[in-house]
This record gives sequence, structure tokens and C-alpha cells, in this order.
Amino acid sequence: MRHEIKSRLHPAEAAALRVRLRAVMQRDPYARPDGTYDIHSIYLDTPTRTALNEKQVGMPVRHKYRIRYYNDNRFFFRLERKSKVGQLCDKVGCTLTRPEIDRLMAGDILWMPACDRPLVRELYLKMRTELMQPSVQVHYNREAYVYGPGNVRVTLDSDIRTGLWDTDFLSPNQPRPRTQSDDFVLLEVKFDSYLPEIIRDITCCQCRPMGFSKFEACHSYD
Repeated sequence: MRHEIKSRLHPAEAAALRVRLRAVMQRDPYARPDGTYDIHSIYLDTPTRTALNEKQVGMPVRHKYRIRYYNDNRFFFRLERKSKVGQLCDKVGCTLTRPEIDRLMAGDILWMPACDRPLVRELYLKMRTELMQPSVQVHYNREAYVYGPGNVRVTLDSDIRTGLWDTDFLSPNQPRPRTQSDDFVLLEVKFDSYLPEIIRDITCCQCRPMGFSKFEACHSYD
């Protein structure tokens, strides 16, 4: 389980913070040369929006399932379950192939019970018993930094977009309107048991804890 602190920054605040982060932390080694990458996700939910409702009422224990790919690579996918227990977060995941994605998005889930990945079988049970299905798209740009002690990861997310009511998150030509009118940057600080003082000093003036959720924001066109 990990701690997670979120804060909503003005672009000028983010620019100043970026300078300090680069002086102390390492850039995510999987990012593009400019230090960023794009994240494209589809979240799954029940017909009654169980995951969304639990987020909005602040249930102390809740889970979200999502499928995502990075940049323009539509042949490498991750299935993830993100869990929230009080103030702590946990994430487990596994890979999915493009043929598996195509079948799942088309409503064909009969292959899932025989899959050798436990998370796929877990999602299958949710889809069968709770009628969970692809629900809302979340797209954004991420700049990420890492720091070894404390297993710290600091991210700056911007340009948060959704896919209206469409669940085809693979289409590059699909309209993807922004979810917020103001041009803010979402800071997220994640760490294990402790946050090193040097990282705390860099980010504390920016960390005005708040509960902004990209998943919830992307329901703004419902």
C-alpha cells in the first residue's frame, strides 16, 4: 500500500516545481525525450455506476478497474485494479494483448475464465456478476519523476480529456474534449512508508491536499 497526495497547480506553479524536481529526482526512464508520455485509459463500471458513486460519497474502501495504453502503442495494454483503503492506495496489474482487447471491447469475454492471469479472471467475475463493462475514457499527458529512498514517484498530469459517451478508446480520430475549463496541472506525490525530507521540502508548498479524480472529472459529459 502507498500514500498518495494530490494538489491542483497553476501552470506557473508547475513550471517552478519542475525546475526543483529536475535538480533532485530522476526522470521516468520510459518517458519520451521531452520527459512526458500520454496515457489512454478506459475505466469499467456497473450500469448503476458503482465505482463512480463510491468515489463521490467517499467510501473508505473502493476499487476501480481500468485498461490503458501509452502514447500511440496500441499493441501493449495494461489491465489494472486500483484500490483505495482509507488514505492508502494499492495497484495490481497484468498485460493484455491486442486480440484480447479487441474481443473484450466487442463484448466477448468467454476467453477470460481460462486465462492464466488472475486479474483477468477476477475482472471476468465482475463482468458476469455485476455486469461491469467499459464505461468512461480518460486521456492525459504525464510528466514523471522518481526517487529511490521511500520509493517516491512525483507526477505532473495535464490536458485531461475524455471521450464523450463513446467507449472506443483506441480511435485516434475520436473527439476528446477537455474536462476542465481552466488550464491546471495535477500534482501527485506517491510514496511507501515515508516521504524523504528533501522531496517534502520541494513539494510541501505545492501540496495542498485535495481529492481531485480524473476518473470522476471525465464523467462531466454524462
